[in-house]
Amino acid sequence: MTDTVLVARIKHETNTFSSLSTGREAFESTSLFFDEEIVPEFRGTNTDLGGFLRVAAEEEWDVVPTVAANATPGGVVTADALDAFVERLCSGIEEHDPDAVLLGLHGAMVSERDRDGDGYILERVRESAGEDVPVMATLDLHANVSERMVARADGLFGYDTYPHVDIGDTGETAARAMAATLNGELDPTIVVERAPLLPPLPVLQTADEPMASLLDAAGDAESDLTPDVSVFGGFAYADVPEAGFSVLGVTDASVADETRAACAAIAADDDERRREFDRTYTGVADAVEEAGEWGGGDGPLLLADIADNPGGGSAEDGTVLLNALLEAGVEGVAVAAIYDPAAVDAAIEAGVGESVAVELGGHIEDNGDPIPVDAYVRSISDGTYRNQGPMSTGLQVSFERTAVLEVDGIDVIVGSHRQQPYDPEVFRSQGITPERQRVLVLKSTVHYRAAFEPIAGAVREVSAPGLCSPDLSSFSYEHVQRPKYPLDGE
Repeated sequence: MTDTVLVARIKHETNTFSSLSTGREAFESTSLFFDEEIVPEFRGTNTDLGGFLRVAAEEEWDVVPTVAANATPGGVVTADALDAFVERLCSGIEEHDPDAVLLGLHGAMVSERDRDGDGYILERVRESAGEDVPVMATLDLHANVSERMVARADGLFGYDTYPHVDIGDTGETAARAMAATLNGELDPTIVVERAPLLPPLPVLQTADEPMASLLDAAGDAESDLTPDVSVFGGFAYADVPEAGFSVLGVTDASVADETRAACAAIAADDDERRREFDRTYTGVADAVEEAGEWGGGDGPLLLADIADNPGGGSAEDGTVLLNALLEAGVEGVAVAAIYDPAAVDAAIEAGVGESVAVELGGHIEDNGDPIPVDAYVRSISDGTYRNQGPMSTGLQVSFERTAVLEVDGIDVIVGSHRQQPYDPEVFRSQGITPERQRVLVLKSTVHYRAAFEPIAGAVREVSAPGLCSPDLSSFSYEHVQRPKYPLDGE
């Protein structure tokens, strides 16, 4: 008998310090598909849904796609947006009465409807599906895992890499655990242990210590009866009680105690090594000086504007680093990207090959003032491309209406939609060959490393203002459970 498996994706990483609310239009601008649109869009992609679909084909499941909604990280998700997607998902469950439900979630959504957005989604799904239908979900490595999420799911599976190059693999892991459950080979339960840590984003890169060995230990704890042990670094820019570090195992009930002990050991090791999450960063002045002297023989100097990362909810219109480069007269630079719809409109009105006077960036958060520039309009496009690198391969993304403005020897990609530039196609789609630039500036914290490190001569993590600043003392927390390192010292 063929199993019917309902699949859905409702994802958002919410930065509660952002002034930009996330409504339905934010999902429409990023990635929003329904019903029969979903399978052709995600089949063959390195995404959670892509992983689900690969296993579904092997298992010959009857797949029921319902909703696939994802928005660029930003401020709190509106109640209207969340309600629309959850109602679509739950009505699909009630209509099709599936044997199982597979979800692609993030784990750090905060909504007007419920501050534990992912817990709310799982709770509503459980109410619609009933207690006997297995419900499993993939989560981002930056999930803030709540007890409510654990209680409402049969399995929660986290990415093991940052940059997240294993999103599709994680989808497959979750789907294979679901297959084992449906076949009677797995009686799934979830165990979770926590550590009093709230690391900023850059130090969670999984190629570095301490994350590398913590994830090795998690892999060592996996077995046929424990299909997954996940290390969640948490998302420090969501001011919610559950924000922080956790280790979670999906395991057969018969070995739950052993899996819990393994998770507890990893969490304790992480706590003991808390100071390994401390790191220093390159100041703006030092970055600009090096950019001015860079020869470029080994590839471009890559300056990562780590705090103004839209992938963590920052505005992507910070100007401090760009302004310093302009004031120093550094040329041969390509910047991705500045979010400034008004500047794009002005460029479109002026036309390609013309000059336009705009006040670029600096309009949203306290991350630099607008820069008055007289720019040459190099190109105008719809800002759409598909990722070709190792992260989210094949996924279509867009800056929407986009202009490339040349300002004193610096090419700036200016978009009408906030989108993290972690794939070289962001440049190539705009007629810029990244390998031929002397200096690249990217509004990204870690994800850029997957595709850009192989072509860069050197990488510098530049500490400029932004809502993903690694200096967590610059944020006013009200809800995070305390104490947490580094907020409260030792």
